[in-house]
Amino acid sequence: MKWRSRRLGDLATVEHGWPFKSQCFSEAPHDPVVLAIGNFDYSGGFRFDRSTVKRYSGDYPVQYRLAPGDIVLVMTCQTAGGEILGVPAIVPRDGETYLHNQRIGKVVIAASDALDRQFFYHWARTPLFNRQLVATASGSKILHTAPGRIEAASIDLPPIAEQRAMAEVLGAIDDKIAANTNLVRAADDLSSAHLTRMLANSEVAMPLSGLAQFINGKAFTKDATGTGRVVIRIAELNSGIGGSTVYNDIDVAEHHLARPGDLLFAWSGSLTVHRWSRPEGIVNQHIFKVVPGDGHPMWLVNGVLRRKLVEFRGIAADKATTMGHIQRRHLDECVPVPPRDDIARHDLAMTALWDRALAAEVESLKLTETRDELLPLLMSGKVRVKDAEKAVEEVV
Repeated sequence: MKWRSRRLGDLATVEHGWPFKSQCFSEAPHDPVVLAIGNFDYSGGFRFDRSTVKRYSGDYPVQYRLAPGDIVLVMTCQTAGGEILGVPAIVPRDGETYLHNQRIGKVVIAASDALDRQFFYHWARTPLFNRQLVATASGSKILHTAPGRIEAASIDLPPIAEQRAMAEVLGAIDDKIAANTNLVRAADDLSSAHLTRMLANSEVAMPLSGLAQFINGKAFTKDATGTGRVVIRIAELNSGIGGSTVYNDIDVAEHHLARPGDLLFAWSGSLTVHRWSRPEGIVNQHIFKVVPGDGHPMWLVNGVLRRKLVEFRGIAADKATTMGHIQRRHLDECVPVPPRDDIARHDLAMTALWDRALAAEVESLKLTETRDELLPLLMSGKVRVKDAEKAVEEVV
């Protein structure tokens, strides 16, 4: 059977979210999560591990409580290129309650015999969908779409059995990426728990600046060539590689390069710590490359620095007239560390956890590349399901 071009609105509807009141935002761990545009990954899905999670303590209409499996998508993009417009995610089944916020659309598929839910989710991740929404969006610097404009999008559909087969192929990659994400989280949580136990009875303290060098990046986006290595800005740390990512092929000093396994600390804006897992990149301003010194292992520096983040964010919030930040003198403050004999005794196991997490992150990047190459080819009919299955078998 041939593919058919259909109007999305003939198969599904898109619903607006609700304007949750900012004064009711909460940090209580058992309050429901208000989905925000910042929680969406550029390639689709959520990135709760790399973004701020807002919770809600106020009253709200019950119809804006999302169910596991619901498909939601972004209706506002703050970049002129509109790269995140229409990016979808599926509400997870993880015990949390998620709330449907404004500027996020909820997709309700009415014709399930003609449009498979998982197929639609993957199709909505393609440039085919994004380009249609950008073309009809309002605004210049900030782009907005709306339910009616989304429903007006055209979608090319193969027979329903083929839709399901495509979704299964792409879902196998997503499942492996999800398993890796869980592995990383478990390894990091276990490492954090071990460090907490080591610090419980420790009377040792030293400055953060004594544990590691904090090497500040520079303004490498200036006069960028558009080719070469990624210039690592805070946006790349938080959201990954996107349409606004800057590339530069200039020569830079070794200490301004980041390779897989290096530790990066965004000391301005988001104030986050990241284990870099992508190919070699150039560290931009407002980011420290953190290099352990005096034989201190990376897992120790990472763990101690992360424990300090709450305090650093409080300092930054007091300075947030434009973009909150800390100052280098704050790195000279003493932090608790385990005794050296404890560090040596646990180093082998803790380093293994660090390495395992890094390997899973690197593998997920390769899987993501494979999926993102297959996605538009499958969705346009240029690659058959059998050929895609062979490609997936090689990486999963």
